[in-house]
Amino acid sequence: MTTGELRPDDASHPAEFVELLRQLKDRSGLTYRQLEQRAAAAGDVLARSTAADILRRSTLPRPEVVAAFVTACGAEDQVETWLRARHRLAAGQFAPPPPASDPPPVDAVTTVVPERAGPARPRWFARPAPLVLLVVAALLAALLVGFWVERRDDGNAGAGQSTGPTASAVGGARSPSAGRSQIRPVRSPHLCLTEGRDRTGRYTKEIAVQRPCTEATPPDTALVPVADGMFFIHWVHPVLGKGCLTIREDDPGRNLLEPVNEENCSASRSQQVFHFEPTGATPDTYRIRPDRSELCVGLRDDDTDESPAAQVEPCTGGQDQVFLVNALPGD
Repeated sequence: MTTGELRPDDASHPAEFVELLRQLKDRSGLTYRQLEQRAAAAGDVLARSTAADILRRSTLPRPEVVAAFVTACGAEDQVETWLRARHRLAAGQFAPPPPASDPPPVDAVTTVVPERAGPARPRWFARPAPLVLLVVAALLAALLVGFWVERRDDGNAGAGQSTGPTASAVGGARSPSAGRSQIRPVRSPHLCLTEGRDRTGRYTKEIAVQRPCTEATPPDTALVPVADGMFFIHWVHPVLGKGCLTIREDDPGRNLLEPVNEENCSASRSQQVFHFEPTGATPDTYRIRPDRSELCVGLRDDDTDESPAAQVEPCTGGQDQVFLVNALPGD
């Protein structure tokens, strides 16, 4: 069997790629049980629940799942074509819908991806922040240390294996340094958390994604201490000013990390304060956990490619939720 008119190379978005997989299954006439059996006969693993799940979502399946699915559908001669299309989309090489016809504002920054057509919204950074305001903000954050001494009961530490003592209590391990920093997934140290867009297209504002570190600035990432092992994660743009990463609590985009203008950042908002918990495995490796939460920051679908979104999810203790945090020289 061949894919016939199905052309995965023409998919311009992960959702279109999944739709083509759905059409491939429909053409095969096979049930999920039969797909599972055919995959096993070919030496692949494709549980029927996995096959059904990938067709319900609009994100890219893992490469090995794509290969097993396409083979089970009888298109084994097209596996390389499907994998090539998936790799292209995973690298973010697909064009977003065209922007609105209205011209951008005069002070628009060329590094910011234009919004899809729709009602105007305020920027996540309102305007450049004067240096004196940045200094004052840092001093105010330091003064909040006393407030956070009583931030939660020690008893919460026993709620699950993923919850551990603060940085200073783990065998003398220390917290990351405050100031300009790189946050890199330990499995993909050439990538950095920085500004990007949700490649599923369901949420159109700026969010945290992983991209090559050579392309990760602006904005600069900076850690602003709140208490022992607790930080704001600030993004600092030379034109747009400063904002803090915040966990989105509503759909679309629930559990993604988006920047919020600094004036809306507060140490009392647990979705803006992150605990950098040393893993103890190697220096400068941490799990990043929202305060007063049993969740951890990870990457959507545990992806090691470029552009997957950072999100909060149940802590697993796996390497996909471990990050290298390194201080950078100041300006």
